[in-house]
Amino acid sequence: MGRQALGSPVAADRGTGERVVGRRGDAGRRVCVAVDLEGYGRRTDAGQERAQEVLGSLLDAVWAAAVPSGEVDRQPNGDGEVALLGPAVGAEVVAPLLAALEAGLRAANRSAPTGDRLRLRVAAHLGRARPARNGFAGGGVVRTCRVLASRVLYDELRARPGADLVAALSEPVFEAARTGLPAAEYRKVLVSEPAKAFLGWVWLHVGAALPASPAPPPSVEPGPVEPGMRIEIADGGLVGTLVQAGELHGGLTLRPGGTR
Repeated sequence: MGRQALGSPVAADRGTGERVVGRRGDAGRRVCVAVDLEGYGRRTDAGQERAQEVLGSLLDAVWAAAVPSGEVDRQPNGDGEVALLGPAVGAEVVAPLLAALEAGLRAANRSAPTGDRLRLRVAAHLGRARPARNGFAGGGVVRTCRVLASRVLYDELRARPGADLVAALSEPVFEAARTGLPAAEYRKVLVSEPAKAFLGWVWLHVGAALPASPAPPPSVEPGPVEPGMRIEIADGGLVGTLVQAGELHGGLTLRPGGTR
């Protein structure tokens, strides 16, 4: 396909019937959503193909439910995707998007073998973004992808083996979508990635609690002292092991009746 001039529509169809939203050169604020699959590289070749099939079908269904108008431009990348919503689509759609994604993951994982389970990281931001020649451009897209790849999201998902999804929303997305979210379950965290010169606050949600810490071993209370028994340690004696006749090596003796 030849190079298109700025301002001309991006290809209306990529051969799959998928509609591409927007025009190259548009510079407005849009919602950007990025998704990534945990542990993709640890899967076998066949396992990666299975994961792509399940994930692709799941995301197709989720986007159809959350944005029925179809105003979403998706850029798949094997173990995830980056999606850019149309200029008229508000950030409130992120709430039904996440609800559909959580429900879909539960259904997909219910019968999946352990090695095929899908666990996702999701990031969403409202900022400058537009379609470009080889994908998307704009600071909003960069910010979304920085959050998605941050150590915070990796660590949160790893710390909760029962969770299928961790979601990080920027402030404008959270405020726009909060009436449809379990807002009380979100917490504000700082994402810091010095190597990428990135620092920013996000609202974080993980669909499972931390595993319970192991209970400390029960303390052993000393038993009652038997009446009529006393312990003596001779001057300079060292406590040793018990021997017959009730004496311990090192000068400690046990005498019945409380007598010396």
